[in-house]
Amino acid sequence: MLRMIGAILILCGAGGFGIGKAVQFYRQLHTLRECCNALEILKCELNYTLMPLPRICRTTASRVKGPAAQFLLLYADKLDNGLPRTKAAAQSLEEARGLTLPNDAQMALLELFEGLGRYDLDGENRLLQMTMLRLNAAVERCETDKKPLAKSYAALGICTGLALVILMV
Repeated sequence: MLRMIGAILILCGAGGFGIGKAVQFYRQLHTLRECCNALEILKCELNYTLMPLPRICRTTASRVKGPAAQFLLLYADKLDNGLPRTKAAAQSLEEARGLTLPNDAQMALLELFEGLGRYDLDGENRLLQMTMLRLNAAVERCETDKKPLAKSYAALGICTGLALVILMV
């Protein structure tokens, strides 16, 4: 009886790990789309209002949801506290809960938020446009990779659990 319970726990644990990794791909895609929406709103706010950058970030954060909004709020708070843009962007990316992004998307956001407020309006629009292109490329890549990788991780977790159960018995 204890072996049966142990086998079920091992199978559920390994399968749960695989399924958790699969869900992480779906979260990444959702977060990437949120970030793209936030950048569109940020671009509009930047072009049509004359507010300082922390206030623009707060306004944008109020219009989006999820980890992207939390990142923008943290970034605005850190700028208000006197942190340089470079440190504020890096710390905000680390501290924002649920912000699961691929490395290239993280680098694109870091470069954007390190450069915002440094250039004139045309330069900032070009920077925003380049970042949006990079994030859209990451969304497309994530969409094509998500389904096969998610299935692979789920199957790998369950098969690993089965292998451990067979070795245990």
